[in-house]
Amino acid sequence: MAEMAIGIDTGGTFTDGVVFDLENKIVKAEAKVETSRHDLTLAVNRCLDRLLEDYKNSNSGNMDIAKIKMVALSTTLATNAIVEGQGAEVGLIQIGFEVEKGLPTPHFTVVPGGCTIKGQIREELNLDLVEKAVLEMKDQVDAFAVSGYLSVRNPVQEMEVAELIRKLTGYPVVAARQLSSDLGMHERTVTAVLNARLMPLITNLMDSVKEGMDRLAIKAPLMVVRGDGSLISETKAREKPIETILSGPAASIIGALTLTGVREGIVVDMGGTTTDMAVLKDGQPSLNSEGASVGGWLTRVKAAQITTIGLGGDSLIRVSKNAVLTVGPQRVFPLSWIASQYPYLTDELEDIRSYDYTMMDTHLPTILTYIKDPLNIKLTKTEQQIIDIIKEKPHTLHYINKKLQKEIDLLPWQRLVTVASVHRASLTPSDILHVNGSLDLWNKRAAELGTAVLADRYRQSTETFVETVMDEILYMLAALIIDRLLEEEGAGFSFSAEKGGSYLLRKLITKEKSGRDAQIEWLTKLRYPIVAVGAPVEAYFPELVERMGANLHIPSFAEVANAVGTVSGKAVERITVLVKPGDGGGFLVHTPTRREFFMIFEEAIEYACREGERYVREQAAASGAANIETIVERHDHYSKLAATGDSERLENRLFIESVIEVSAVGRPWSD
Repeated sequence: MAEMAIGIDTGGTFTDGVVFDLENKIVKAEAKVETSRHDLTLAVNRCLDRLLEDYKNSNSGNMDIAKIKMVALSTTLATNAIVEGQGAEVGLIQIGFEVEKGLPTPHFTVVPGGCTIKGQIREELNLDLVEKAVLEMKDQVDAFAVSGYLSVRNPVQEMEVAELIRKLTGYPVVAARQLSSDLGMHERTVTAVLNARLMPLITNLMDSVKEGMDRLAIKAPLMVVRGDGSLISETKAREKPIETILSGPAASIIGALTLTGVREGIVVDMGGTTTDMAVLKDGQPSLNSEGASVGGWLTRVKAAQITTIGLGGDSLIRVSKNAVLTVGPQRVFPLSWIASQYPYLTDELEDIRSYDYTMMDTHLPTILTYIKDPLNIKLTKTEQQIIDIIKEKPHTLHYINKKLQKEIDLLPWQRLVTVASVHRASLTPSDILHVNGSLDLWNKRAAELGTAVLADRYRQSTETFVETVMDEILYMLAALIIDRLLEEEGAGFSFSAEKGGSYLLRKLITKEKSGRDAQIEWLTKLRYPIVAVGAPVEAYFPELVERMGANLHIPSFAEVANAVGTVSGKAVERITVLVKPGDGGGFLVHTPTRREFFMIFEEAIEYACREGERYVREQAAASGAANIETIVERHDHYSKLAATGDSERLENRLFIESVIEVSAVGRPWSD
């Protein structure tokens, strides 16, 4: 039997898994289970069990667990936690600077210190002040972050403060220089705080996944996908959970590359909650040079340049009382799915008469399902009545309204959804696919009833309304692709956001019939092929690419491409070492761990390259890599001394710096 790996991706709607043949690069088994948002480990364990079952059925025998060389995981946990403000309370010690912008923690203090751009200590640390600040915050926080002014030029003060915090508290401590060698005090500080906030969440997830592996006697190492698609060990993920933001979309890109071999193309991953897009060039996604932005916070985390919109199989389809159609970005349960779980809901949907709500804002049809009692929130009498009605089983708003005999527009259910005590079911693209015959998984009748109600509000027949919704989804996908490609070209505007651009795009994409009034036939042609992955893509992309003039690749196992991507990445470590002129001559070398001085330029360069290679090799080995190779790239920067003369001649140039970029690449498992 060939060596195997298990890949698992936990998305907002589904948790996907594959058993992957590492030698032959093929999928041997696959699984897709619903994500249990309140406890991700439940979904992970169900996924593992179903993978082993599918492997047995597909390969006529049980899997040899000893042949599993690696379990790889991508997760939305870090991204969601940042967006939702979850995680540990963090105490921040800022050394030698204050930030004018906001910070993702209310617990922070400033102590004197910091260094110059050359790495010289600007002001000595007062460790007594640090100790006082730490002890004052100790009982209010669960972890600490330390960020020093220009510590990337000399990390010594950050190291001293971090060590003191560990001695005083025993809490987890994150130093900003551990996460980024880039300048930008605010971004580096935010990155350190968010990393500290995520540490207990990722630790709990890693522990739970390890328990699941132990249950099945899987002894292989656990690896985690970074936001750039590379892999790190579970130990590294516990230390630097911030690097796992956007790991799910990054895994999809790598999975699409693995399944198709397309090295230049547009990768679009359409899931249940979101649609993610990236541009693939020379077999690699472009990276966000400024760092990933999540939940309104710009970080210094290197991640794939991914554009995301709130469109998926579970997106909410709404029609306002003024007949305005919208799709997403909110996620709800599909009507067809929830009615398959609770068949009586079909009767409740049958009972809705849209004319009863013609002049009301209430979205029809909406079903409320109980999740949990709210914490630390005092409910109103009516809110509690709603909870009581749906606690045992879900009901439509129409049913709840009749029970309570209140004005339906005044039912206070929205806050219950906001605090995650209640989740909605309503009409979604998955329901539309049931109605037009593209999908046959759940209760088609419930989907038809919900579609009919909204079609009536939209003042169209059901058949025409279904076409209109499909066109709107195609338009949203086309706008995502066109805007991103224009961004790649350097355009400083959104085509779809412009009135004229939106008009042209709709004419191009939708089936609007202008009859004799149509004077122009709009055509387009995309240079890159589109690689579409994710469960719903077969329903949309064949027609989309026909209208956009593009070639399409939908690979086998497209529905679990993200899980394939988790086992297809490599262990990669990258750092930048700077060589800059000293104040009074000579040269300074700035590495992630120290600052060194040399009188001779060649010796400084040799040291920078040697230390850079040593550091990335150690980091790659700590990430579980084997067969490590290093790549060193050097870029010398000069300024021109005179307006005339040959700028290529050394005597006419002034040395500014040498940037040494060192990468280590290895296989993410050992023999």
